[in-house]
Amino acid sequence: MPFGPRGTARKPAATRLISQTLAFSPTPELLSAALAELDDLGASGGGAVDAFARRRALEVYLRFGGEAGRFPARWRHDYAALPFADLEWSSGRVRVPATGKPAGLVHTGSIYLEPPAPAGNAQPVFGSLADALRTQRERVVAVHQRIVAPATDRFTALATAFQNCGAFVDVPDGVALDEPVTLLWTARPGPANAVFPHTVIRLGRGAAATIVERHLGEAESFVAGIVEADLAPGARLDYVVIQAADDGARLFFRRAARCAEDASVGWHVAELGAALARSALDLNLDGARARGEANALFFANGFANVDLAIEVAHCARETESSTVVRSAAADRGHGRFAGNVRVDPAAHACRASMRDDALVLSRDAYLEAVPGLEIEANDVAVSHAATVGSLDEQQLFYVQSRGIARAAAERMVALAFFEPAIARFPSDALREEVRLALDTRLEEVPETFAS
Repeated sequence: MPFGPRGTARKPAATRLISQTLAFSPTPELLSAALAELDDLGASGGGAVDAFARRRALEVYLRFGGEAGRFPARWRHDYAALPFADLEWSSGRVRVPATGKPAGLVHTGSIYLEPPAPAGNAQPVFGSLADALRTQRERVVAVHQRIVAPATDRFTALATAFQNCGAFVDVPDGVALDEPVTLLWTARPGPANAVFPHTVIRLGRGAAATIVERHLGEAESFVAGIVEADLAPGARLDYVVIQAADDGARLFFRRAARCAEDASVGWHVAELGAALARSALDLNLDGARARGEANALFFANGFANVDLAIEVAHCARETESSTVVRSAAADRGHGRFAGNVRVDPAAHACRASMRDDALVLSRDAYLEAVPGLEIEANDVAVSHAATVGSLDEQQLFYVQSRGIARAAAERMVALAFFEPAIARFPSDALREEVRLALDTRLEEVPETFAS
């Protein structure tokens, strides 16, 4: 019987559902071992990238130069020299008993919790990306790696090379989902996981869906992932991210959408956890009258660092976009927002706005905003604005005059600061979830924000 990397005996492929764990490091040797594990798992594995593309992506990752110069001198992380000690890579699935109609997909670490197969031809389709690649290959490959190229940046290359799990959501023409589809990524108990998810979404002509991606758990995981969404004419997607991972976790995501004519997409992102969160959102308005909305908020507390980048590309006439970012930092938290609106020569009569407001809640906190515009067309209405400030003493005085203690008043005013972003989330339930998560985080701040 063959043996795994830690000396444990491997089960025959026919009976294995979970791979042996591999001590993670971004090296060709580890990639070869990971490919062998995925081969052994066969249909049980979560791999959805072929070996050639993986090796090429790893070469791209290793060639990338340092990005530390892009950040303030006080930025704590050198993206070119991140440590990977004590991380474990694995893949596979665990079959779970029937519990009624599944509301979405669940992964613990990179392990897919596989629900029983639905009866008949259930619509819409959602499940493992690896399974979809085997059963609906043409539909998957029309989107997979077509919107986010593996060479986009260091972390898309790394996510491609070591991809070990993923999800596929396909909503047919004319179907409007009444309930959100949930994609839940939770830390796996035990040693910290190295998780590399890839999500592919297809919305047919006139289809509509809300997808909620949640990150939870109490392990110091490393997660680098990609989300690609393709919207046919007239489709509407609201994609919500609620990230409340452990304070020691590190998450790197690039999420991108491609919109055909009259399609619309809304990114709604709440970064409320992790030691380091790097989130890149891309809106590609390729079709005439396409509409895009980027709505994000983050709160960096303790020693957390949040790096948010939003790129909006107007590629056709009469397209519209709106970007709202609200950010805050307390204690020694650091945050950075880099936004850009690009208007191509063919994008006449487009309209775009981008606004970032930042709130510094302690002397050692740091926030930076860098909005930008690239305009190559006439007859457009495009604007951007950014502000950085502290709590308004007049607002605090007004709240305190109603008999509310200073600490409670500070939390109330800080929570109200985020409301313009929260109000744009697509449902009352999601808005309340974000408010409660933010309130919990604000309670962790010292008695007075200024200390």
